[in-house]
Amino acid sequence: MNFTKSLLALAVSGLLLTSCKETGSAPAEKGDAVASTEKAVINPEKLETASFSIDGMTCAIGCAKTIEKELAKTNGVQKATVDFDKKTATVEFDSSLQTPENLVKIVEATADGKTYKVSNLNASKNHAMLTDQEQEKEKKTDAKAAKKEAKGGCCAGKKKSHCSSDEKKA
Repeated sequence: MNFTKSLLALAVSGLLLTSCKETGSAPAEKGDAVASTEKAVINPEKLETASFSIDGMTCAIGCAKTIEKELAKTNGVQKATVDFDKKTATVEFDSSLQTPENLVKIVEATADGKTYKVSNLNASKNHAMLTDQEQEKEKKTDAKAAKKEAKGGCCAGKKKSHCSSDEKKA
């Protein structure tokens, strides 16, 4: 009987000691897409709002609430709201701790990393924000403009007499 109690006590204490260990991971930095467990103090003067559309959500509880929780626990986020019916998210965040681009990465990394796609990103401050798809479109547009410029600019297909003196110099 004593042996059984001792063995049981040893098993319980071993379980408690191993289950309460911390993983000792480093806190997330501003650019990381990983949420930190410790939230920093949010500066009210640096509060911004970002809103965006989320494609790929199939239910209000499983998808929308999961994304909302992921955003809400992110360092620098004061409030996150995901509306399943409108397929949109609105996030209030401290711009000194978080960026809108990072919020997009967090949403797109939720679940398997392929389920949710963010578009129509808008922020309360003037940021040059583009999603990965929008960046690809802009690169293609820039490449087309560069190709057109390399062909001779605006006067390439015109007679020289139709161009202004500034265009002839170029």
